[in-house]
Amino acid sequence: MKFARLAIILLGTASLCAGVVSGPEGPPAASALRRSLKVCAAPDAPPAVRQAARAVLKAVADHPLLHLMADGKPPQSLTDSTLIGLPTDPLITAAWQREARVEEGGFYIFGFGHLHGTIGYVESDRNPFLHGAAIKSAPFETQVVTLTGSTPEGVALVVDAFLKQGLVNGLIAAPGWKRPDRTLLDRDPLPVDFAAPAWLPGQVGASKRIGITQASEDEYRGALEDTGVVPAEIWRAKYHRPGTWDGGGAARAFDHYAAGLHRRAYGATLWAARFSSAKQAGQAAPKIAAAAKLRMLGDVWSGEQPPYANGTYPGEKRSPGPITLWRRDAWLLMSTLPEAETKAMRQATHD
Repeated sequence: MKFARLAIILLGTASLCAGVVSGPEGPPAASALRRSLKVCAAPDAPPAVRQAARAVLKAVADHPLLHLMADGKPPQSLTDSTLIGLPTDPLITAAWQREARVEEGGFYIFGFGHLHGTIGYVESDRNPFLHGAAIKSAPFETQVVTLTGSTPEGVALVVDAFLKQGLVNGLIAAPGWKRPDRTLLDRDPLPVDFAAPAWLPGQVGASKRIGITQASEDEYRGALEDTGVVPAEIWRAKYHRPGTWDGGGAARAFDHYAAGLHRRAYGATLWAARFSSAKQAGQAAPKIAAAAKLRMLGDVWSGEQPPYANGTYPGEKRSPGPITLWRRDAWLLMSTLPEAETKAMRQATHD
């Protein structure tokens, strides 16, 4: 399977792909770096992949995340000059998170298991090239979105999900997919006609929704451990405020990760879990609140997000900020946005 040749990589970057490289005098200064969006695909990619890449380029002006990554500048297509080739290719080797591995017929993906057939897969993270030896000091954070698949048709499926639904972490499968082996953490892929909840706000205050993450089975098991029941579905909507990814240095590292696009980055997020009924959601709410050490304030529970790992750098915060839990009919919602925007979020999601 020529997996790496079926990848489209979106780089919101000021890195090697942008032509910023070390010279005889050493890595470039931070002042030399500029944000830009690169859309990378192999020059010999199948027609379906090249068509998907062109669709991404055309969507930049209207797609919230692509527009943000482009930073107001026209996107650059590296289709004709950058090859996303074999799995040992330095670009894909460096960008790949090791959350998934290719196997004959499909993928193994942590939290989803073994899946064979026409599979599309998207994963996102901070751009690793911005933090390499070629960059002396990163003045801001950028993101990388990798859209790939087991077949060209799988790539087209996940690109469509990215463009229409904003999916930045998750997988989608055409009918007929199979699970050749079972694991302890198996979660089915999204169907082709999936849709995230339509009532998720597109914007609250200064925060604009830029992506949707499909929860993996380990997250469902966490909810089971806390509440005794498994939600019917879990989504996470990622929001972005202007300036969130600005600033550099060690003191901003955890903030940048939490506010980024990685599937485990819970900052600036609305977590939405649907239970079998409003009654079941109401019973689960205080149990989740207890696990998160939240205090009940009227019809909501509030507290602080878990502390960062250390907090040893000057100026580094101990916690990403507040967290608020409330119920919307059969849904439980948790927001990690600032308090004023969480209040607006509660009003916007009132059933």
